[in-house]
Amino acid sequence: MKYFFTSRLGNTRYQLADGSLLCKDVPIARTGIQLYADFELPYLEPDDDGEIVVERTDDEVFSEATLASFEGMTITIKHPEDFDGNIIFVDPDNWRDLAHGHVQNVRQGEGEQSDLMLADLIIKDKEAIAAIESGFDEVSCGYDAEYQQTATGKAAQYQIRGNHVALVQDARAGSRCSIGDSMSTKTQTWFKRLKQAIKTKDSAAMEEVLSSAPESVTGDEGTGEVPKAININISPQQPLPKEDPEMKTGDEQIPEWANAILARLEALEGKTKDNGTDPTDKKETGDSDEDKDEKEENITADSAYKADLIIPGVDISKPAKPTAFKRRVLVSADQAMVRTIVGDAEIKKLPKYMVDMAFNAVAELAKGRNTQATGDSSLSKSTGNTIANLNKANAEFWANRSK
Repeated sequence: MKYFFTSRLGNTRYQLADGSLLCKDVPIARTGIQLYADFELPYLEPDDDGEIVVERTDDEVFSEATLASFEGMTITIKHPEDFDGNIIFVDPDNWRDLAHGHVQNVRQGEGEQSDLMLADLIIKDKEAIAAIESGFDEVSCGYDAEYQQTATGKAAQYQIRGNHVALVQDARAGSRCSIGDSMSTKTQTWFKRLKQAIKTKDSAAMEEVLSSAPESVTGDEGTGEVPKAININISPQQPLPKEDPEMKTGDEQIPEWANAILARLEALEGKTKDNGTDPTDKKETGDSDEDKDEKEENITADSAYKADLIIPGVDISKPAKPTAFKRRVLVSADQAMVRTIVGDAEIKKLPKYMVDMAFNAVAELAKGRNTQATGDSSLSKSTGNTIANLNKANAEFWANRSK
């Protein structure tokens, strides 16, 4: 669709002839999985966290009826609510009080955006334009839909019919559904986004969250003009333990440091002998079948690089199962940093996709801390794994794969 504009305000923002704001190609909805609180869908059975994982497919989101239902719908500032705090729909009776613009050119995205519903937003009101500039630059659709319970804490969404698009600060669909040229994610919402990305298995959202970690998390905060290119070796050459203490059976002696970690986990999670949970019982913890199906192989360059960020000088010379290797790295790493990502969860119980996400997330945090500027130049040392070692490991890996 073609538009006449007088000023270009950014990559996707334009000022039209009447002074209104055009925001082009805005993702207003996406397919996949989203989280809902139990009070939002009271007729569905939630999981133990009081949440419901709702999935909506491409066929539902991009059906002709769904796309057409959003065409021409009203733009609001936040979702309108009644006096009791319940979200209300826009109708002829309240439109004049709630409307700040409208939605048009609703369609499915292409390429990397093929999972997104795109639209052009025409903002007619100065208050709404100011709201976007002040941080209300994400969008959340107000719509009606039907839900079908598929399992405890899980449901499918269908028959989606649009009513309005709200300008918000923290959209359920994440920052992918936001107006372009926006400011970076606020610190106070970063951990919430990280948790949501992990729970919904949204790899794209996870990558975006990790790449936008706030300075208060990475440790870069307050470094001023000092360069951040100093590489700090946190610990000396430190090989991984031959066996993961978390994976041992009850017949083996567990080191004192492992017992200390298990004791802290029991205290945090309330898991004591009284409830019959033995953290050293292999049957009780349930080793992942995904790990058992993997074959031992040389550590890839990417995994080696990230492992070296987490534990500088870690031994990568021996072949290992990829997921088991990542679990051992997480167990052996600084637990204050690891628990920032996984909380109180037991690493040995995490499924493969969560181990991968946690491994990547901890590596990002370690990267920020390892490169934090310092005035003590004596701390600046290279890690035990040189670029040559990493390249050699990578070459051996691909050579063995081709056999």
